[in-house]
Amino acid sequence: MSRRAAGLVLGAALLLLAAGLVWWGWSGRTRRPGGSASPTSGSAGPEVTFPVDLYFPADAVDRGLLRIERRTLTASEVPKDRIKKIVQALLAGPTAPPAGSHPAGLVRPLPPGVALGAVELTADGIAYLDLRWADHDDPPAGGSDAEMQTIYSLVDSIVFNVPQAQRVVLLWNGTQRLTFSGHLDTSHPLGPDRSLLAR
Repeated sequence: MSRRAAGLVLGAALLLLAAGLVWWGWSGRTRRPGGSASPTSGSAGPEVTFPVDLYFPADAVDRGLLRIERRTLTASEVPKDRIKKIVQALLAGPTAPPAGSHPAGLVRPLPPGVALGAVELTADGIAYLDLRWADHDDPPAGGSDAEMQTIYSLVDSIVFNVPQAQRVVLLWNGTQRLTFSGHLDTSHPLGPDRSLLAR
């Protein structure tokens, strides 16, 4: 084989090797070890409907407790996207129940104007929610029952509907607080609390 032919063969081999490395690196970033696409990376994919139980603070008869409002929401299958839709639905408030149906007397967990900023979900199942309220350095004041309802409306609605989330950290305007209203320690990730659910 001439020196020129050997050079061409070597060049082609190096080109194939480089293309293989690029493909391997790209597929490694977008695939899990088993070969299936990762639901938490890359494109979120198409949106689908999914059922949820939203835990709203109850007023009147069940004051101090949470009641379920069942809904169907739309989001991708990425857990972080579902958390966003759940929190946005809670902040928008309960829907009006049909006449004569139960539950009634549900209220939104936070005042109008409170919005959801960033959402993060760690590999060990901790969801971080950044709640934002323009021109309000502090969360709304309230008693211990109201604070428990507010916090666990969010925590229970996330953990009971998104299996990948086991605990929730609440941020207020980007900062994790020791407490929201002076009664409950919010300086650490919070798990769900079934004791607040109305029977």
